[in-house]
Amino acid sequence: MKRILPILKGIGRGFQVVAVISILAVNLLMIYIMFAPDELPKPFYLNYKPGGLALAFIGSATPAGPLPTQTPTPDPLKLYKPGQGLMVDTGSKIINLADPGGRRYLKTTVTLEVAPPPGVVVTTTASSASSAGSTTTNAALTAFNDKMSGRMPVINDTLTTVLTSKTFDEIYTVQGKEQLRTEIQNTLNSRLPDLYVIAVYFTEFVVQ
Repeated sequence: MKRILPILKGIGRGFQVVAVISILAVNLLMIYIMFAPDELPKPFYLNYKPGGLALAFIGSATPAGPLPTQTPTPDPLKLYKPGQGLMVDTGSKIINLADPGGRRYLKTTVTLEVAPPPGVVVTTTASSASSAGSTTTNAALTAFNDKMSGRMPVINDTLTTVLTSKTFDEIYTVQGKEQLRTEIQNTLNSRLPDLYVIAVYFTEFVVQ
């Protein structure tokens, strides 16, 4: 009996070593299947679908094909061109420029053109509409105006910050004004990403 016990213990340890090696091998295989490129040969491939995870081509060295892709959401800034949006007048502003001594000032009126919200159709000519359609459009336009009223403090703060950082030499040329438009547009879209400013217009621009 004493001779058998060491043999049984050895066999038990052998089974433990085999079990540990098997678990490690399975884990390494799963890591290889999940993270290795599909161009490499695998016993099977994982196919991610909206309904869940599926196995494809079991025992084959051929990938399961391209994974399903989601249709990207269109960018409103690319959907609309200048002239196709809604105009928002931010009012007249008189600010000191960043020139030494603060003796120069700018008087300007900035109008923003923003992408129209869903339910609002921008037209350049008068068109007849059904009463139901007009009601829907008016409701969407009212919601848009309320939204703009809430955003106006941020808009005015952004305009003031950008304008007061400029000197006379930076903005008195045509190129300077174009760069100023671009900076205002990019800054507003960065601070208010749901606003979608597609153009900036200066309806008044006097530097003294």
